[in-house]
Amino acid sequence: MADEKPSIQFSERQRAYLAYPHYAVLATLSADGSPQLSTTWFGLEGDKIVINIEKESLKARHIKRDPRVAISIPHGGRYVAIKGRAEFDENQDQTEARADLIKLGYRYYGSIEGMNQVESFGSAPRLTIYIIPEKITSVGV
Repeated sequence: MADEKPSIQFSERQRAYLAYPHYAVLATLSADGSPQLSTTWFGLEGDKIVINIEKESLKARHIKRDPRVAISIPHGGRYVAIKGRAEFDENQDQTEARADLIKLGYRYYGSIEGMNQVESFGSAPRLTIYIIPEKITSVGV
């Protein structure tokens, strides 16, 4: 799943901007079609955005039902916004899912505080989501 190369790719400037740990805002679709927004950590693997969420969260249920998502990574007056589809492995090994979460925690907070942040999330099962870009826009990047 994470090996498939998206047909739409980030520019070098977008990639450089996304290298910094800005917070992202994820939009998923509820059953009635209305958007649900969540602030989240993100990473970049190739040309895919990677997030890690609780397996039974509202956003996970939305993604399982309808994989269309949008994610915006704003900072000041600049941003990168991606519309795309989410992919995941429903049977992802929890050791692997937890390792993905730890990697994101380290990205945002470093090793000690990152681990404290990860531990504060508790032991609920996790799910790593890969967002495959279908459209990328940016301002000031």
